[in-house]
Amino acid sequence: MLKKLGVAIATLTITASLSFAAGPHDGLDCLGCHSPHFAVDDKIFAVKNTQLTNPVNGESIEGLAAAKCLGCHQLEQFGGAGIRPIHLHTTHPIGIEPNPKIASVPQNLLKDGKLDCISCHEPHPSNTNALYLRVDVGDGATSIQKLCAVCHSSKVDMASAGMDPNNIQVFSSMDQEKGAGYFPVNEVRAQNDTPKYIKPLGPLPKNDLVPNYQDQPSWVYSPTIDPYK
Repeated sequence: MLKKLGVAIATLTITASLSFAAGPHDGLDCLGCHSPHFAVDDKIFAVKNTQLTNPVNGESIEGLAAAKCLGCHQLEQFGGAGIRPIHLHTTHPIGIEPNPKIASVPQNLLKDGKLDCISCHEPHPSNTNALYLRVDVGDGATSIQKLCAVCHSSKVDMASAGMDPNNIQVFSSMDQEKGAGYFPVNEVRAQNDTPKYIKPLGPLPKNDLVPNYQDQPSWVYSPTIDPYK
């Protein structure tokens, strides 16, 4: 019995290591974040937080990648799904332009000039770094200073961190022509901002176009918006 149990545990361990190379997003599949039919935001995102405001400046998080991330990673009462929630009032600031006296953030890691979740994280399963960080910080993020050094270089001893300040590589999968991989900070893409990117038209009007619309989430239909006009 113990032998069978040991084999089962070993099998589960191997399966988990194969399925979750970097984190739980591997098991979500693409449809965990995107929806080809009922998208709620640009780039066919299936998740979005419409309630939360940024405690740093009191502004909406609309327009930030954080609005998608926090559609899952926030408490339900604050517009999320309660999945490993984070709290903006105690986390690294986002939604603001970085202060050059504090950090030298590569422009390519900003979204519309502002710090965002995607400044530090690249959440696609092709990223095998711990916590989907943009820099390989080792298993369990044991070398987190390698990430911090990208923006806070004057505060990190590059030599002891084993880093070359002239050759910092950052992960991205946002340029299909180049493919997923590591790129110099002046070449990495934090987002795909191609103007020809297909965007959904928005909520459907409240009519028979949506079967059983009464049972659909509120973002599926709208009694006032007609995207066909």
